[in-house]
This record gives sequence, structure tokens and C-alpha cells, in this order.
Amino acid sequence: MKVVLAGNPNAGKTTLFNALTRGRLPTGNWHGVTTRPAYKTVKGVTYADVPGMYSFNGYSMEEASAAEEIKSADIVVNVVDGLTLEQSLSLTRALLALNGRVVLYITKLGQLKRRGGRLDKDKLSAALGVPVATDVKQLKRLLCALPSAAPRRENIEKLSLNGAYYGGNCSLTRAERLFYNRAFAPAFFIASVLAMFFLAFFPHMPGDALKTLCEDLMTQKFGGFVRAGLPDGKFRSFVCDGLIGGAGGVLAFVPQLAVLYLFLILLDESGVMSALSFVTDGIFGKAGLSGRAAFSLISGFGCTAAAILTTRGFSSRAAQRRTVAVLAYIPCGAKLPVFLTLLSPLFSDPFPAVCALYFAGITLALVISSAMGGRGEVMLSEVTPVGLPSPRAVLKKLYFHIKGFIIKVATAVLIFCAVSWLLSNYTFTLRPCAVEDSMLAALSRAALPLFVPMGIADWRLAYAMISGFAAKENIAATISMLMPGGTGLGMAAGLAAAAFVLACPACISAFSAACKEVGFKYAAKIFALQLAFAFACGYVVRFVAGIFD
Repeated sequence: MKVVLAGNPNAGKTTLFNALTRGRLPTGNWHGVTTRPAYKTVKGVTYADVPGMYSFNGYSMEEASAAEEIKSADIVVNVVDGLTLEQSLSLTRALLALNGRVVLYITKLGQLKRRGGRLDKDKLSAALGVPVATDVKQLKRLLCALPSAAPRRENIEKLSLNGAYYGGNCSLTRAERLFYNRAFAPAFFIASVLAMFFLAFFPHMPGDALKTLCEDLMTQKFGGFVRAGLPDGKFRSFVCDGLIGGAGGVLAFVPQLAVLYLFLILLDESGVMSALSFVTDGIFGKAGLSGRAAFSLISGFGCTAAAILTTRGFSSRAAQRRTVAVLAYIPCGAKLPVFLTLLSPLFSDPFPAVCALYFAGITLALVISSAMGGRGEVMLSEVTPVGLPSPRAVLKKLYFHIKGFIIKVATAVLIFCAVSWLLSNYTFTLRPCAVEDSMLAALSRAALPLFVPMGIADWRLAYAMISGFAAKENIAATISMLMPGGTGLGMAAGLAAAAFVLACPACISAFSAACKEVGFKYAAKIFALQLAFAFACGYVVRFVAGIFD
């Protein structure tokens, strides 16, 4: 049996899908979190979570895919936002016309109650002629009973709430009036970002203090313990210098990344990000985008690949391409360890420098989008009510992000460190050798001339920069492994290297996501242009900073 979860965007379909299947799909309060159908089979029942839709007249690519899934469903669970139930009935009517086996699942009843609204589930079920559930247990019971019931198609054109629902006070709350203000919302966002960086990077703040503790535990205590227990030789070097020194050095940045992710999650779960999207529509429109691009750009602080997937909900192909083209300039979470590795030796407090890089990335994205020309798209998106987020939802999302980062370091980055160590300790004839005579040294010296104008004269650092195209975490890991004493860069060269990392194309995962969304040809084109622009940025910053150095 196939059960499809359908409804308007931001109604809670993915949250329900996770509850029914014990899945871990990402959730969020914006239009475009679910960009393609997701499936999971539990006890012989296949559940499908489809993108949000308003009608069967496809407004976007994602709505068309949702419509196709609904047509093949045995049962459709119409997930409806309790705050906007009356507006959702048009989709309910269309679903009933297509498939008589429909169950209504009402969400956000807590917020409805706080607004003075009420819902009588039994009256609503009688008025609409369909089963209604308000929690997961009720829904599961209805799904078990519904297949034996005859489809109900009568009175499709006469759907009426008939006194079963009252929406309560629909006026804006005091918090919503603040965050829907075109001056307050952007100012609050900027203040939040500054607070995020302060707590993550300022000396003795939680992020910095915990990072120092993690470095001591990982590289000093654990690394020293392993080194003392292994005999001197290549194997000890492989384990201690290659694996622990490389991947372990990246894991030390987990506390600061946790602060970054925590702030992004709080902005999303509280509805502030949704409000920001609404009030910045005009600002983004001048850059050839829409307010919906705010979700993609802010998501880019976490992961560029995930941010690219959110553009699938755009109605305009041109706006989607433009957004994908500039997302690389939004510093993702993986660039954070790289910035700190490059800038910490240059500044006693890297807080101002890292802040400047993040704001420079946002500015660069908007300027380049404006320079690309073209018109933006008309914004159509659900606006989430502003309120205090659920602690459980926040902690669950934070755990998901941190776990994903640790798994990536423990798999992809660890394997990369192992390969890099082998290449840096053996010749082409597979004989042990000094690092300077290794395969890695010979290959990296061929690319070194491209980095010399930035002030990078060490092949090891050139290799680290190149390794970032696989995953940005690799840059910090490679520097920790091959250059444990530091990069040795001066101020001008260090800033040039940071500028290159800021402007360079995203990782291979982001490139793959871009190929899926905008096609290989366009993705390859923007990759080449971004790479050329990144080198130009590095050269210019080195020249300008060198004047004042």
C-alpha cells in the first residue's frame, strides 16, 4: 500500500513523515525544504513525502513531481496547517476529486489554541466527509481502517467547515509586528550573526574555550597516548601525523560549528528566517532575486549542496540559475575551520576578520547577482508565525547537523588524510622517502605557480588549497597534517589565501547538486568562472594588502 503525504508548503509533511517512519529527513520553516519525493517502507506500507503544492496546476517543478505521486497513491494524507485550514480546502477538494481515500491530518493546533482558535475534530470530519486526525496515533488507526472503507466522493463542491473550526485572533502578535518591520528584521539578523560570531570565536567565549579543550584532548592527550604506545616508524607516523593530526585537527572545530548551526536553527524554528524572507523581498528583487532566495542564501551558511537543492522550489528557471551561481560565495560551515586555520596565527582575536569574511561573502553574492542582470521571480511562499522554538526540535536538528559533520570527518576526510599521507611518504616507485621527494610534492609543485602570486610559495599549502575542491574540510586537515607548525604566511598572503577560499567554487557535493538542478553544462560553466574569479581575488588581495603590510 502506498500512502502519500500531501499539502501546502510548510504544513508539516516531513515532520509527520519522520514520525510515521522514524526517518530523519531535514525539516524547516520555508517553501522548498522538500524538493523531491522521499520514500520509506514500514511494515508493508510505503510512505511518500512529496513537495508542498497549492493545486494540480503546476506552479513549479516540485509541484509537478508531487502531483505525479498523488495520482499513484492508494491513500492520500492531506496535511493541513491548523492556522490556515480554510485556505487549504481548495487543495483538499482537488485531492478528493482525484482520490476518494483521503485523510486530513491537522498540524499546529497548539498555535491555533494560543490565538484563541478552536477545532472540533468530529464536527470537521462530519462536515467534510473525510476522516480527520490530530496526532500520529489517531492517523495510524485511520490508515489501518480506511482501505476497507468505500471511497467517498460526494459533496466535493460543498466542502464546508460548518462551525467546526474557528481560526481565532488572526491579528499579528507583538513579535510578528516587530519582525515584519522592514528595518527591524534585517537589523536583528545582523545582530544575531554578530552574536553568533562573538560566542563562537571571541577569546574565552564558549566556542573558543571548547575548541581549545578539544584540541588538547584530541591532538595532545589522545595523540600523545597513541604515539607513546606505537613503535617509531612509518606506521606511527601514518596514525599520529596522518589520521589523528589531519582529521583530528578538524574535529576540534566542532564546538564552534555547533554555535554556528545553533543560531541558524533558532532563526529557522522561531520563524525569524521566514519573516526575513518576507521583508527582504524588495532588497533581493534589486539583485535579480526574490525574498525566497534568503532561505537558500542563509542555508548556504550550513551547507552549499543543501542550499542548492532548496532552489528547486523556484518558479523561475532564471532565478534558480542565478541563485545557484552565487551560492558558492556564501561561506559554508566547512569553510569555517579553514578561515580559522589561516587567520588565527595572524590575529590574536580572529573574531573581526571572520565576521568580515562572512559579510563580504553575502555582499559578493548580491553584487554578482546584480551584475548578471535579468529579472527576479515573483515571490510566493508561506510565512511562518514568529514564536519561541521547541527546545526538542532545536536540539534534534543540532544533533543531526553535528552528527553529519563528524561522520563526514570520520569517513571522507579520514580517507583523504590517509591517501595524502601515503602520497607524501612514497615515491612513484613506491619507495619510502622524505616528504620533499614524494609523489605529492612532485604533483603539487606543478600547480604551485598558480598560487605564487598570492604569496603561497610552499607546495604543501598549494596542495591543501587544491584539496578543498573535494571537501573544504580537507584544507584544514591537510594543513594540520603536512604543516603542523603552521602555514608561515604573512598578513598579506594569509588574507589572500582566505579570499581565495571565500571565492572559490564549492565542493564536489555542491557541484553534483548543481548538475542535478541546472544541468552539467551550466554547472561546469559557473565552476570555471568561479575558479578564475577566486584566483583573481587572491591576486588582488595580495597586491593591495602587500602595500599596507
